[in-house]
Amino acid sequence: MSSINPSSNDLDTDASTIFEVDINGKKYATKVYHDNGDPGYSKKGRDLNRFRCEVNAYKNLSAAGVCERGFVPRFYGVIKCIDPALFKPALNHFICDKFHSSAILLEYLPNAESLNCVDFDDALYPQAMEGMKEIQKAGVIHKDVYPKNILLVRDETESKSNRMVWIDFDVSTTFTELGEKNLRFCNHKIQLVEQFGEALKEEQEEGLPPNTKYY
Repeated sequence: MSSINPSSNDLDTDASTIFEVDINGKKYATKVYHDNGDPGYSKKGRDLNRFRCEVNAYKNLSAAGVCERGFVPRFYGVIKCIDPALFKPALNHFICDKFHSSAILLEYLPNAESLNCVDFDDALYPQAMEGMKEIQKAGVIHKDVYPKNILLVRDETESKSNRMVWIDFDVSTTFTELGEKNLRFCNHKIQLVEQFGEALKEEQEEGLPPNTKYY
């Protein structure tokens, strides 16, 4: 861990923070989670531990080749028992946590921005639909299906092969058998992706600013 130097704070929530990090000269994204004790499971058996949910999701996605095909970031593993005192000031807001932090290490995506009605690309949007279907085929149900969790990653090379990448699996669930209940969940998520794609297109046509209705 001594070779990791958090360099920029990209996204901060009550549950976690995403950093750009440098490891031996290569950039990665790392999502560091607060740990004040394992919340366990709900009465219905749903995992409430965000770190565990995201790790399980990425393990499925990586094993199924969804990361390699570019629909989600590549997953490089986990880092446990991070002492925030060793990474001041970047991890100052983790120092008062009850336990040392854990993190996941992901592909760094430069030139990426959350999808909104301004950067919406009707020709590219089918990638988001296909990505969600591939995620579900890997045995993962994304429980936070919003445009903010789709990144438009711009390719600055000559090929200009922009892509749409799904992120944020920390409240997702995983399954080994589809079953009727999970099939309903999956179909509902696909419908949501279709609906907010149409809504973003309408907002773009109306010339509305970002995040007016959907975010």
